[in-house]
Amino acid sequence: MRNLSLPALTAVLVSSAAGAQTAPPVQVPYTSQTLPGARSGGGTVNDVALWVNPANPAASRLITADQNNGLFTYALDGGELQAVTEGTATSVDVLGGFPLAGGTSASLVLSANPTLSGLVPYVMDVAADGGGLTRLSPTGAPLDVGVSYGTVRLTRGADGAIQAFGGLAAGGIRQFALTPTDGGVTATPLRDIPAGTVQGLVVDPAYRALYVAQQGQGLYRYGADADAGIQGTQVVGLGDGGLTSVGRIALYEASALDGYLIASDPGANTFVVFDRRTLGRVGAFQLGQDGGADPVQQSRGLVAYSGPLGTAFPEGLFVAHDGLSTSTLGDNVKLTSWGNVARAFTPPLLVVLPEPDGGTAQDGGTGNDGGGGVIVNPGDGNPIGGPGGDDDSGCGCTSTSVPAVATLGLLAMALLGRRRRS
Repeated sequence: MRNLSLPALTAVLVSSAAGAQTAPPVQVPYTSQTLPGARSGGGTVNDVALWVNPANPAASRLITADQNNGLFTYALDGGELQAVTEGTATSVDVLGGFPLAGGTSASLVLSANPTLSGLVPYVMDVAADGGGLTRLSPTGAPLDVGVSYGTVRLTRGADGAIQAFGGLAAGGIRQFALTPTDGGVTATPLRDIPAGTVQGLVVDPAYRALYVAQQGQGLYRYGADADAGIQGTQVVGLGDGGLTSVGRIALYEASALDGYLIASDPGANTFVVFDRRTLGRVGAFQLGQDGGADPVQQSRGLVAYSGPLGTAFPEGLFVAHDGLSTSTLGDNVKLTSWGNVARAFTPPLLVVLPEPDGGTAQDGGTGNDGGGGVIVNPGDGNPIGGPGGDDDSGCGCTSTSVPAVATLGLLAMALLGRRRRS
């Protein structure tokens, strides 16, 4: 058998890598779904956020932004709990630890509201039937009044201060510092980023990165800090890595540094997973019932959460909006355990299990530190961690396979060395 030349070997390995990138999506079953009421049905959900109840994670809430009606909250079993119909809502996000008068704190909920022309702040009141939305400064004007936003995400700056990123309906991104003031909140603009039409936003606090899904372009990365400039780098373009379109995006934090960036591909009805460290494509999945019934289609919102949420979701949670729900005759939100997502992949994705003392400490928002539990490879049969050495992230999980590009480099070096020896 003749030896392959270096160009031929390169072609074979690049072809193999491309084939791996376009592998068919794996199938993941959902376990529950929201049951919208008369006011919150009919293809109107634009975004979804998760509020984690710090006293009772099983009583956490989903919050949907409804483009015709406002905000709605749901229990994790899908039951509707509250409607806040102060105009329309195109996006919503939650962050815990917002300071209130008297030295207390609550989870801040920020909604993009086209009717009120700005960003409207609420707090989640844990005393109101296990969690209810209350508007901050009910008589005050929205933040950045007179401006229309399609996307909003909350985060903390490098100094711990609360910030917000808003995707402007007219294009571009505005970054704010949020400051508690007289029972309300003020927003101070920090930076405007010319980023085209923004479909999704997410901040990775560990890497100080802002990821942006730009309509018709793909995924981009910017610095998350206000002094990081306005230039971005394309992570993946449309048509690359199996990404045909791009919508909302989410971050799954397995540890301080490990995890996944997940992008909704509404054109293909899939969710594409990228490695948090390398930004290399891991694979893609679709969400539906066993047998492919009522699959998630045309998704306009998603959440990936690594902490335990009671006995229903002890391995974390994945949530996705379904734009064509045949089971509820409209659109709704579908939920599944993150463990179901992880085990659908080969090798399986990482899962965070609670510490032996019973749980992880959360602040009520979805931005946890990722380090509150034991990271395992759920496919190795070991409930308290897989084989393999620890790295600087504290992850004791099984190592992933060597990427095809790295394999190409190693084999090319070996081939060149063999040529020199001959």
